[in-house]
Amino acid sequence: MATPKNIITKIILILLFIILFIPLYWMFTGSLQDIHGVMVMPPRFIPHNPNLDNYRYLLKNNAIMWGKNTTIVVLGTVITSVIISIATGYAFATYKFKLKKALWMVLLSQMMIPRISLLIPLYIVMKNLHLSGKLLAVILPVALTPMGIYLARNYFESIPKSIIESARIDGATEIQILRLIVIPISKPIISALSLFAGIGALQDYIWQSLVLQKVELQTLLVGLMRMAMERGGGELNINPVGRSFAVGILLLLPLLIIFLIANKYFTESLGGAVKE
Repeated sequence: MATPKNIITKIILILLFIILFIPLYWMFTGSLQDIHGVMVMPPRFIPHNPNLDNYRYLLKNNAIMWGKNTTIVVLGTVITSVIISIATGYAFATYKFKLKKALWMVLLSQMMIPRISLLIPLYIVMKNLHLSGKLLAVILPVALTPMGIYLARNYFESIPKSIIESARIDGATEIQILRLIVIPISKPIISALSLFAGIGALQDYIWQSLVLQKVELQTLLVGLMRMAMERGGGELNINPVGRSFAVGILLLLPLLIIFLIANKYFTESLGGAVKE
């Protein structure tokens, strides 16, 4: 039987859901309205004559090219970030070497450095490597993620050491142990790291807009945001506000897809690996 406390909790959760849902609903319905729809008073919670003109305007030119670039950036970021995080986390979790604690503290200290303070040094490095203006310049700076290494190390420390030691006694190499034993039981942490890397790549607007100046190399994030900030556009029925709403919906969809795919593995990763 539901207690008054449980009823109050459910009511609060429902109210919070409604409060959080209203902006998303307003953004979606606004993206379906023409220049006379969004600014009308009183506001229309149910749009009259909804249409897809805002989406057609945004997707008619370079959307496919930007989508390919976004796919390359996301996949490249996820793969490189996961490989580096898994390998580094495994090394810190299982090996004993000199200056291990000092290196670990240096690595963790990077989490306290704001990313925006590194933009100029990173840009100079990419320019000196002749990578500025290329998709590789978007992928490499985020390949090393201290938070990802920290999570991987904590996860690998929960793996029974007896499993790894038994494999070493049987003559397995470290690569074989990592590939055949550690990785198969580390799907939750790999999925969580992929989730973080993918979302980070889809939200890294400042760095991508700084590096990717050519239209043919831009991602969906950069291309759509620049279209949203354009004034005019040559089509009188295109509402700048509705166009901005449509950009928000288009950029939200990849994040939602990635989250729905990796969500259950993320919660599993919080519990650690196999216990002895």
